[in-house]
Amino acid sequence: MSLKSTPNMSKREKFQLINSEVRSFYEYCKEAGISDEEMDIICRPLTNAVRKAYIRRWTRFFLCIIMVLALGYTVSQTDTFQWHASAAARMLLIKILPVWDWTPLYYNKCLIERSQPQSLNSDNVITPIDCISCEAVKNVARLSDTSYSEVFNHHLMRGAPVIVVDAYYDWASSELNLTSFISEDSRLRDSVPCRILTNIKIARQPMDLEEIISRITNTEIPSWFVHFQNCDIHAVKTFRILAPRPYFLSPHIPPSHFNWLVLSKNYDTHRYKFLELDVGLIIMSQLKGKSFVQLRPRAPCEEDCYTLNVEVQEGETLVLGNSLWEFGYLPGKGENFAIVTETDWD
Repeated sequence: MSLKSTPNMSKREKFQLINSEVRSFYEYCKEAGISDEEMDIICRPLTNAVRKAYIRRWTRFFLCIIMVLALGYTVSQTDTFQWHASAAARMLLIKILPVWDWTPLYYNKCLIERSQPQSLNSDNVITPIDCISCEAVKNVARLSDTSYSEVFNHHLMRGAPVIVVDAYYDWASSELNLTSFISEDSRLRDSVPCRILTNIKIARQPMDLEEIISRITNTEIPSWFVHFQNCDIHAVKTFRILAPRPYFLSPHIPPSHFNWLVLSKNYDTHRYKFLELDVGLIIMSQLKGKSFVQLRPRAPCEEDCYTLNVEVQEGETLVLGNSLWEFGYLPGKGENFAIVTETDWD
């Protein structure tokens, strides 16, 4: 077949022609007595060209894949795409309801089952023998420049709460605009707290976080308080920024699984507000103002242990293992803001 006719040939025919020519050349070299080493030297320019073409082809392929992924990621971050994707996903979920009832998963806090913290209302959390741990605890120590060993081994392991006065020292001079902080994160705005208590009238339940903050910042009520628990994982992670991990915590202690925001303004009351906390490590960070905390012994230790009353000032951190204590607080005068975190801890 003439090479002049190759432009009119298909790719398959061109490949067959080239293969035939290479095979004829190989047979000719063998008949001429050329060794395999000499054949390798003769054909090296051709094999190098083939190898480079192979590498270029796969490089172009991977570059195209990376460009497609980058473009897809960029598009997926736009509000328009997320809105349409969310709408399509909701329509799909509604369509498959007759086949698969996914609603129990929607209302679960976690899709993957994990060991849950003990509930404070569960039976046999505390036994009379446990009351020995707190019967001699009459006050709350204040520490600074401390360590994990001092906080946990010297205090918490014997049932005694402790206040670290320099855990969040920088917060004493910083200002936080909570409205702006929440409005900058769409997922945080739409998160719905699990438990909420406030003296401000609540129009509907559940309220998302943006509406709660809007009500307390725009209200003309001269005296108010609100506390609520974040159990949405995105809200929990975001609010960890406000109260970073204290320097005295050991790396083996996991991050908090829930947290509470405690806010008030000019709320003068004599009745303590008690939080329904899971059994574990409780850390209260007073970011603004002050709070009066009451730690009341749990049953059956009411007669054996003292009720502890302590004032937590701005920039201070209260740390306790709450299996022995019920946690209540009174807001201080003026504006107050605190974060209470719940962490699994044995």
